[in-house]
Amino acid sequence: MTAELIDIVKKMLIQIFRPLVRILLRLNVPFHVVSDILKWTYVDVSNRYFGLHGKKPTKSRIAVITGLSRVQVDQQLKLNMFSPDNSHRKWHRAGRVLTGWIEDKNYQDQYGKPKIIPIESDSCVDFKNLVETYSGGATYKSILDELLQARAVVVDVGQNVELIKPYYLTENDPDDMQNVDFLGLSTQYLLETIDHNIDPERDAPRFQRIVLHDKLPKSLANLAESYARKKSQELANDIDEYIEHLIQHSDLEEDQETVPYIGVGIYFYKADDDDNPL
Repeated sequence: MTAELIDIVKKMLIQIFRPLVRILLRLNVPFHVVSDILKWTYVDVSNRYFGLHGKKPTKSRIAVITGLSRVQVDQQLKLNMFSPDNSHRKWHRAGRVLTGWIEDKNYQDQYGKPKIIPIESDSCVDFKNLVETYSGGATYKSILDELLQARAVVVDVGQNVELIKPYYLTENDPDDMQNVDFLGLSTQYLLETIDHNIDPERDAPRFQRIVLHDKLPKSLANLAESYARKKSQELANDIDEYIEHLIQHSDLEEDQETVPYIGVGIYFYKADDDDNPL
């Protein structure tokens, strides 16, 4: 590795670590916990992806490419720190229900605001039907539990559901477990896309764009964010509906192979006054 590349890698790591460390410090996560997880991840990734000729790497090879001793490699291979789950499915389904509630005119009042709706009803639109229409197969009870836990809705004594927050994840709460879990998932997907695009062994780069402007007057920043939010939500809804349409109209009776997940991530960025890019 050349000196120039080392400097670029250092800069890249600092750019990634700075916002991550801010979050970790707010959560009171000490350095040694992160260090232990990073050590395990080095061994885990080496073991999964860096074998030779289609074979799993030996402990000696893992030690060489990670810089750890064989004893340390053996210790890390015996640990199991990561248990995958389907939490992203719950976020996605709950988010789709909220979007439908906000945008579907059947669930809006005369002022275009989301209606307060009963959980179940034979005479008017209800929460159960909303979930059946927009969740992609989840039960209305499971979605209601998720939204109640996220404090996105409240249920009154008459069993009517009121939308109090149009976004599934809570905001500005560093201790919220859903937000922390979502951080890992979202960052993973973005970095996997970047990894795919810069890996010389892979072709057909995936779509990845970023739009940045400087010298925008602060007085206009809110307008820019509002416009970006509106257009991004429209795009997200359109892509979501199209992919769901493909799934619903695919012939799964032929036992077709499916991808584990597919999607698009969108975010808005605005630098704070104390941000200091390298």
